[in-house]
Formats: sequence, structure tokens, C-alpha cells
Amino acid sequence: MKIRKGDTVKVLYGKDAGKTAKVLNADPIKREVVVEGLNVYKKHIKGDGQSKKSEIVEKVKPMPASKVALICEHCGKPTRVSMKLEGKNYVRTCKNCGKVLDGKQVEKVEEKKVTKTKKVTKKSK
Repeated sequence: MKIRKGDTVKVLYGKDAGKTAKVLNADPIKREVVVEGLNVYKKHIKGDGQSKKSEIVEKVKPMPASKVALICEHCGKPTRVSMKLEGKNYVRTCKNCGKVLDGKQVEKVEEKKVTKTKKVTKKSK
């Protein structure tokens, strides 16, 4: 998933369409993002009459990552993200302007070469 925590995104469709906000949490396994102040639902909590009070709590729920578009830091437009190899690392780049989006880099996995060593044993006299 190419959207990370701290990115600014724009909601493409749904009840919050057109709004922009910051990503609070990103879950790459479920492919969901939690966006600050968007996709808010109210939950009614029933009290027990003695210690707990009845109340209505607002919860921010996660939304699918396909529902949001990343906003480029340089051109300020919603964009798709491409991964380009620079040296030994991959960086995220904007599809509109082609500039690198951030300094965070994903390290490329390198294969380690295993060399065989002979075990030297001492001979007893």
C-alpha cells in the first residue's frame, strides 16, 4: 500500500467526498486507512443506572485505501503514486509532476551469499 501514516489525502467518493485530511493510521493488511475527522460515526452507549452514564460517543472508523488519493507535496494535486528505484532503495514519486514525495525510503531486500567454511580439528598425539 502506497499511503502511509502522516500523508495528506483527499476522499474521492462517499459521504465525505472532496474533503482533505491527514492519515492517522494505515493498515496494509486490510488495506484501510483512518483519516483524521472523516468517516465519523456515533455510537450509543447504555449506562447501568448506577456507575456508568448513558452517552453518545463519536468514533472515527477506517475506510478503504482505494477511496482516498494522496495529495502531492509539490504540485498540491491528488495523484497516484509510483515506486522508482534510486540506487539501492525504492522511493515514492508523484505520477503528475514526477518528483519524489518524501524522504522515507523502502530498502530493497538483498540476498546474502553464504560461504562454506571447513572446520579445522586438532589431532591428538
